[in-house]
Amino acid sequence: MTPGCPVTVVVPAYNSAEFLPVTLRSLHQQTTPPERVVVVDDGSTDATAAVAEQHGATVLRQDRAGPGAARNRGLREATSEFVAFLDADDWYAPDKLERSVGRLRELGASCLSTDAWVVRGDRVERRKNDRRVVPDVLTLELLLKHNPIVCSSVVARRAAVVEAGAFDEDPDLIATEDYDLWLRMSAREPIAYVAEPMTFYRVHGASLSANQRFLRGVDKILDRVAQAHDGEAHFQALVRRRRAELRLDVAYDLITQGQRAEARQWITEADRLRRSWKGWRMRLRSLLPG
Repeated sequence: MTPGCPVTVVVPAYNSAEFLPVTLRSLHQQTTPPERVVVVDDGSTDATAAVAEQHGATVLRQDRAGPGAARNRGLREATSEFVAFLDADDWYAPDKLERSVGRLRELGASCLSTDAWVVRGDRVERRKNDRRVVPDVLTLELLLKHNPIVCSSVVARRAAVVEAGAFDEDPDLIATEDYDLWLRMSAREPIAYVAEPMTFYRVHGASLSANQRFLRGVDKILDRVAQAHDGEAHFQALVRRRRAELRLDVAYDLITQGQRAEARQWITEADRLRRSWKGWRMRLRSLLPG
């Protein structure tokens, strides 16, 4: 490939001045730098826009509307063949764009994700998907079981994202709007996956309220999937399984915080959807002292 990778990198940013320099430097240091970098300042009150301008990015400003709306704003600005969505506190390995676009062209695929390094504070902890085997083709069925995709790892054909309807800007889907898009895209064409981590994905401490908001967002997405596949027993079972797993995740968080009675309520709700050994073990744990 020659310099000037045909990719617009869209960076949604809200009060991101602290992390943005690392993010933008990683784009300048690509073996084939992107055609364009668009930072969408989503109502920041810090120096986000100034930092982005200092690093040569196109800056778009909007009132606070959430990451889905910010990504869509950047997508509308793009004219390149490919788009990538990089959160303002994440960054790329130096050959990320060259290899991702090369693989997309090799496969003739519309969308590609890779594994990512999980970063907590200043420490790289592990690969995002090191505890599971992820196939190189992500179907709708697989994504209904679990979501191995980190949004900042995705590179896709711009036209395919637009045709799938882009990101849903519903406030109820904040933090889950990307999962909703991957489900819609995978229903049209499987998403390619590369097991090698090429993105550094920064995680921050999640609160219990944030985890429950995530559950509500995914539940709303699953409502749509269930409606779209009404009468299809296979998909209805996958939806119930996913709902149950989400409730067990919340129960686990409650147990670790000592809220065992409330955890059992979520476990009971999960059991109504789908009984599992995981739920049985978690209930037992909730009853043990300590």
